[in-house]
Amino acid sequence: MAIALIAGAGVGLALRLGMGMLCLQFAIGSANDLADATTDAMAKPAKPIPSGLVSRKAATAVVAITAALGLVWAASASTAALVIGVVGLADGLLYDLRLKGTALAWVPFAAGVGLLPVYAWWGATGILPVALPWVVALAIAAGVALALANAFSDLGSDRRSGVITVATVLGSGRTLALNAAFLAVVDIVAIATSLRIGMAPAPAAAEMGGLALGWLGVSLGRLASERMQHLVWEFQALGIVALGAGWLATLGSAGLLRP
Repeated sequence: MAIALIAGAGVGLALRLGMGMLCLQFAIGSANDLADATTDAMAKPAKPIPSGLVSRKAATAVVAITAALGLVWAASASTAALVIGVVGLADGLLYDLRLKGTALAWVPFAAGVGLLPVYAWWGATGILPVALPWVVALAIAAGVALALANAFSDLGSDRRSGVITVATVLGSGRTLALNAAFLAVVDIVAIATSLRIGMAPAPAAAEMGGLALGWLGVSLGRLASERMQHLVWEFQALGIVALGAGWLATLGSAGLLRP
């Protein structure tokens, strides 16, 4: 969703916003690998830090450098982008360093997804359109679905390493069912509002394709193969991006994203 919004902000501003988001994601991802290094040594020894490909010192430097660069890029776009960038970085580090490995890890995960449209809109324009609360609410619901899919995908390795997640607490069946419920809410709201407004062919194709990818991910979760279960998260992430892009294009064409 955020990428589509940033793309319409002008090339220079879009570059600064996009680079800010990219660098902050690098920082959060690197901090995540640092936090997981001990458990990854048991469950995922091929990852960069456990395998010795990247040292802890180097990974720490990556976190510091990319976090600083991300905030500098965001500040160069606007004060609003810097404010949301700081909040997003804090949210990601809360997930990495405190709540990951607990049954509440999905909370900052979902909140981070909800911040993306705010970063794009407010960072690019300094204003918040009337429809933004609805977009943020749907983004948070999508974030919950993705957090559950992510936890489900890692369920086998998390059980072996003793990591507590929402999936290890609920079990595979209930996690997948709850994931499907949130995905259904996102799909129903997006498709229903788009049908009400009237979809152009390209946004309609994006929404239908996203819907199909998301439910393909749910279907793969019912297979016994752990490798197939890892694809649950990947297919749903692609599906939600496509669905969100089509939905935002439809809202924009109807003038609902104006301040």
